[in-house]
Amino acid sequence: MIKKILKIQLLGALLLSVNVAASTKSNCNGLTGCKKKICSIEKNIAIAKEKGNKSRVKGLEISLKKVNKHCTDDNLREDLEVKINDTKKDLKEDKKDHKRAVKDNRPSKIEKYEDKMAKENKKIKILQKELKELK
Repeated sequence: MIKKILKIQLLGALLLSVNVAASTKSNCNGLTGCKKKICSIEKNIAIAKEKGNKSRVKGLEISLKKVNKHCTDDNLREDLEVKINDTKKDLKEDKKDHKRAVKDNRPSKIEKYEDKMAKENKKIKILQKELKELK
């Protein structure tokens, strides 16, 4: 009799943990801005709790309090615009360095700067997409 009760409790706990994990994976879809940021932090808190990582939970809860207190979509827009501009500046510098490497016929440098420029272009597209979602 006791074994049956323990099995039922174990099964219930297992189902609960699966339910928590499933519900934390898709709740943030369709959200933007601060709501998306809050949802993401809450999702990570649930995962950390599930894994028993108390220090991570504590840190995430502090982050959640700060986001709830200070986050605005306007601030997020400004941060994204700054990141886009900084990345564009980096891209401009790398284009100059790439041009110099081509002129000096330095294949390893050419490849290095082509890789950096591709990553920066990708980053700019991602940041611009995030910015568009906020507007």
